[in-house]
Amino acid sequence: MAKSTYIYFPTSEPEKCFINSIWRLSDDDLCCRREIILPKGTIEIIFNFSDKICYFNPTSHVLQNLPATFVNGLNFKPFELIKTGRQEFLGIQLNSLGLRLLFDVSAKEINNIVCPGNEICSQLDDIANELFHESVFNQQVQIILSWIREKISTKKFQNSIDRIQKLIRCKYYNDLTVKKLSQEICLSDRQLRRFSQDWLGMKTEEFIRYCKYLKCLHALHNSRQSLTEIGLDAGYYDQAHFIHGFRCFTDMTPKQYREANTEYMGHILIGV
Repeated sequence: MAKSTYIYFPTSEPEKCFINSIWRLSDDDLCCRREIILPKGTIEIIFNFSDKICYFNPTSHVLQNLPATFVNGLNFKPFELIKTGRQEFLGIQLNSLGLRLLFDVSAKEINNIVCPGNEICSQLDDIANELFHESVFNQQVQIILSWIREKISTKKFQNSIDRIQKLIRCKYYNDLTVKKLSQEICLSDRQLRRFSQDWLGMKTEEFIRYCKYLKCLHALHNSRQSLTEIGLDAGYYDQAHFIHGFRCFTDMTPKQYREANTEYMGHILIGV
C-alpha cells in the first residue's frame, strides 16, 4: 500500500477568508472498506480521480457513485463512502462564504447532498482535466488558485463578507446567543435569521449549536481533555446536554467517537 497526503493552507487575501485548505489524498489500498464522515462545517469541491467510490446518505437513503467532479454541501448528519480500489482525491475545502463568492449559490441549496460539479459550474470539468494531467501537488494548487482569482469578485459582496467573517470569529465564543450575534454584526434578529440562512445555510440558532458541536469534535480529536472538560469548555451545562448535542449531528456519543478508528478528524474507518 502506498498512501500520501498533501495539504495547502492559503496565506493571502482574499483566498484565506473563504478557503480553509486545498488537499490531496492518494491511497493504493485495494481492500474494500467503509468510511463514515461526520459533519465538519465545511463545503468541498472535490476532483475524484479514484476507482469506484459509492456515496451513501443514510438519512435520505441515497446511494450513488461519486462523479468525477462534485460539490459536497454542508452536512448536518453523517454520510458514508464505500471505497473499492485506488483512491485519488483533490479537494478544495471552503466555508459557506466560498460557495457564494465562487458560484453565487446559497449554502442552503446544497445542504446534505453531493452535487455533480458541472451542475454548479461548467468550468469545473475543464479544471478537473487540467489537474488530472498535472502530477505535482504544488502546481495543482497554483492551477486552482489561478482559476479562483480569475473567477471571484469580492467587491460585489463586501458588506456580507465583513459580516460573515465576524460571525465566523464568533464561533469561538462559549456563551453565544442570538442577541450577541445580532449586536456583533448590527442586524435585527429577523434580518440575522435571513442572512444566516442565506449565507451559512442554517438558522441562527442552528449555527450556535453547530459551533458548539464543532468545537467539541475538534477537542475530542486533538486534545486529551476529559469529556467533562470538553463539554463545559464548549458551553454545555452538563454531560447530558453535551451528549445530546453531539449525538444530534453524529448519531454517536462523544465517547464512541473518541474510541473509534479515526485517522482524520471526523473520518471513521470501518473495514468491510
